[in-house]
Amino acid sequence: MDISPAVSAAVDGDGLGVEDSDATGVHHPDGDTPSAGRVPATADCIVVGGGVAGVAAAVAASDRGWRTVLLERGRVLGGMARSFADERLGGEMDCGQHVLMACCTQYRGLLRRLGTEHLAPLQPRLDVIVVDESGRRARLREVRLPSPLHLLPSLATFPWLGAADRAAVGLAAARLSALRSLDAIDGVAFTEWLGAAARGTRRRALWDLLTVATCNLPASELSAAVGAFVVREGFLRSGAAAVGVPAAGLSRLLEPAGDLLAARGGALLLGEAVDTVLVDGDRAAGVRTASGAEIRAPRVIVAGPASLLARVVPEVAADPSIASFQRLTTSPILNLQLRFDRPVLEATYLAVWDSPLQWLFSRSRLHGEPGPGETVVCSLSAATELADLPAEAVRDRLLPHLHRAQPASRSATLLGWRVTREREATAALRPGTAALRPGPRTPVAGLAIAGAWTATGWPITMESAARSGAAAVESLASLQDSAPSSAAPVAVAAAG
Repeated sequence: MDISPAVSAAVDGDGLGVEDSDATGVHHPDGDTPSAGRVPATADCIVVGGGVAGVAAAVAASDRGWRTVLLERGRVLGGMARSFADERLGGEMDCGQHVLMACCTQYRGLLRRLGTEHLAPLQPRLDVIVVDESGRRARLREVRLPSPLHLLPSLATFPWLGAADRAAVGLAAARLSALRSLDAIDGVAFTEWLGAAARGTRRRALWDLLTVATCNLPASELSAAVGAFVVREGFLRSGAAAVGVPAAGLSRLLEPAGDLLAARGGALLLGEAVDTVLVDGDRAAGVRTASGAEIRAPRVIVAGPASLLARVVPEVAADPSIASFQRLTTSPILNLQLRFDRPVLEATYLAVWDSPLQWLFSRSRLHGEPGPGETVVCSLSAATELADLPAEAVRDRLLPHLHRAQPASRSATLLGWRVTREREATAALRPGTAALRPGPRTPVAGLAIAGAWTATGWPITMESAARSGAAAVESLASLQDSAPSSAAPVAVAAAG
């Protein structure tokens, strides 16, 4: 659910639906796209990529007193967590539904620094309605008891779990709380490590409810180290699982970064793609943009997906100290957006037990959109089975599930619909992948990397992206300008 490169060409469906691929957005703080004439000649630090990782890096660099230039080839900030005007259904649309939790301290801190934390309000405590397609419902709710007892009363009311299931899950929670080393279990799948606690469809459905949305993989495919981290960090600590759903388009949460950088002598350049990172000898020297402009700087951070690193500095991406990331596979995310003539969801957002729908969100209520209708977002992580289906087939397959899970949708009129999908939404953190994620440092002095896929200790989320940006700045700050990189030198073409 928290995450989202792009996919196939746009396809219209009889005037009712449209499938989007790499929508770049339409709103821009200044109303236009910066031209090459506005590109500064020098900076103290350059950040390539305006997603969450890039914005986090640029803000951290600016806070260190570095005159920082942030370059983003799209027309809005956000990268894989961007938004744009939805001209078909109305309102503002995110490329994928994103949710944060109270434990996402670095991302929340970034929003606080930008003055937009109020646009992603948190619940006081975890409280989520869970329904199934047979009319049963429950609440996954935290109560004021010591961890890990704070969720047990809620699980005791789950109609999908029997007494033996609850006992097995309780024992697994105790094992997770006592676990000393996550690295030691990275080589096995989470369900394998859970053993009896994940045996049978009902127990697996519970673990999938927690891991699919947070890690973009079912528990049976997820590294046990990652699964254990998510459950311990997010659900076994009191207060950590409170949910926050953005009340505005994701790009708007990051927009103030431009003013923040400018106030300290830096700049945000939207619509300005970087062609290559410039290197003098074994040191970063700046960047060359696709328009041919050069910006010189002693520090460069490449912040974005692994494909960005491979494109702008392929020699570094191919270095043995980093290249192992190329063995990471990916997992898709798909969103079906449906515009009805009336409200159809029983809550602003809810989970659907053991269903392909996974999670449902009312974009209309979250964003305060006017009018009597409701835009519903069906957010599907790990959507491998649907990733390559035609948009109409996706709609036709999911609508019957929605009708069963939320019966009010049966009598409502569908006014429009839209499918967005990201076939390579996130790296898939399967067993044995921990060692494939590089840290921020590179063999080139003054060059660091950031991105949710790097080694942050977190799954591929906005929190991981925010942490990676801060880590990249810390990595550059920890080295004296004249000190050589501790990594082995790599052959890179000289600047100019």
